[in-house]
Amino acid sequence: MWSSRIGANVPDLDLISYETHEAVVLTMRQESRRFWSDHQPDLNWLEDADSGPVAPETFAAIQSSRYRVHRHLETVAGFVEHGGELVVEVGCGLGVDGSRFVEGGARYVGIDQSDVPVRTARRTFNLLGLEGTIVQGDATALPIASATVDFVYSFGVLHYVPDTASAVREIHRVLRPGGRCLVMLYHRSSLNYYFNILFLRRLGASLLALPGAVGLLARLTGKSKETLAGHRALLRRHGLAYLTDRQLFVSHNTDGLGNPLSRVFSRREARDLFADFDEVETDVYFLYLEALPLLDRLLGSATKERLGRRLGWQLFVRATR
Repeated sequence: MWSSRIGANVPDLDLISYETHEAVVLTMRQESRRFWSDHQPDLNWLEDADSGPVAPETFAAIQSSRYRVHRHLETVAGFVEHGGELVVEVGCGLGVDGSRFVEGGARYVGIDQSDVPVRTARRTFNLLGLEGTIVQGDATALPIASATVDFVYSFGVLHYVPDTASAVREIHRVLRPGGRCLVMLYHRSSLNYYFNILFLRRLGASLLALPGAVGLLARLTGKSKETLAGHRALLRRHGLAYLTDRQLFVSHNTDGLGNPLSRVFSRREARDLFADFDEVETDVYFLYLEALPLLDRLLGSATKERLGRRLGWQLFVRATR
């Protein structure tokens, strides 16, 4: 048995404040579930969300593309290093990484908050002839018995959770003593955060107040007019706060317009999140250069890798219970 302690990390709240906090978190969870049901990464490799994979070769192409873009992931995740272990993935998505753990000999449980990735990941496993358990569940109330899991993996999920600290406590709860986890969070001290999001995107958003800016920026950036019009609507709705409120701006400028919540973390903040673990290490990877294609072409792969270890967008936390 387990309990969902949504507001347990908020001290000294009176009953009304506590209930308000719970209501806000619940609303954000519902909004997040709706958003990610419609915006699953790589969902375009399906003909539609209910029909299943297009073909085995299509899935192979998506898998190849994922590990070509995230070259570091093969080594960092260690898919083949968990043979015989119980691996739980928090935020299983379409089952791409989960399939790798199973192929490496792990006993696998994939959990996602939305029914769309759950259904799709199950079809992925059926397509590949793999065994695993994939269920719908919440990161802050994992349907897993305490102290039973060898390895918990979560790639780019917990920074969307309204109460990230509760999700980390759940990981700690389900891990056996000596069990390990690997969690990727968005990195605050990154080129993508400070230059792309807070400078380039904020500059572009401020220009949307000008007549004809939507069409001009669409031609300059390659963004759709619909997306830019959505940002203009947010600018008109929130006024200057859309540009100055970092949390509001970052949420709409990381994984798509309408994303209810995205957070970024420094290394110190990440270590604080995992303070209950016996050992905590952090590493940074992935110099995200989508907004700087010329620089991406000019820099060699070795240089991008070195810079990525300092200014990368992906902050990996490796912790041992």
